[in-house]
Amino acid sequence: MDIAIIWNNEQALGDWSVQNGDLALDNPLRTAIMVSLFSDRVAPETLSSLDQAVGMAAAPDAAGSNHNDRRGWWGDAFAQEPIGSRLWQLQRAIKAGQTSTLREAEAICTEALQWLMDDGVAAAVSVTATWASTKTPTLRFSVTMTEPGSNAAQQFYYSWAWEGLT
Repeated sequence: MDIAIIWNNEQALGDWSVQNGDLALDNPLRTAIMVSLFSDRVAPETLSSLDQAVGMAAAPDAAGSNHNDRRGWWGDAFAQEPIGSRLWQLQRAIKAGQTSTLREAEAICTEALQWLMDDGVAAAVSVTATWASTKTPTLRFSVTMTEPGSNAAQQFYYSWAWEGLT
């Protein structure tokens, strides 16, 4: 068991859950997935052609703010592979064409979860992204994971409404 993280969609943040004055416990895979997906991974110095195709190129916003911030965790400077995901970059994505942004979200999630297979925590991981039918552009995605030595896949579902996604 692992510490339970409860995700708050409205505030776009996760927090530990407390029950009876103690930290609540949850499925360790759920915790690993949430940390992997919702921690900001450092962006690459050079954008891929798919990043550029979905509108993730750095550019000032309407207020003139520069989007050259690569984010990431300072501890990644000492690691072989950065933690987290680049989902935060989709704040600059353009929803037009829809499928390219969905494919980029799937690729970003798969990249963030790759360590689970590399470390032998999962035998297989797949991600499927779809657009939700809501007023605010909301991306829904499911993560299907199979543990080594198991034929039963576990599914985890997430959604995110990105501010500024058009």
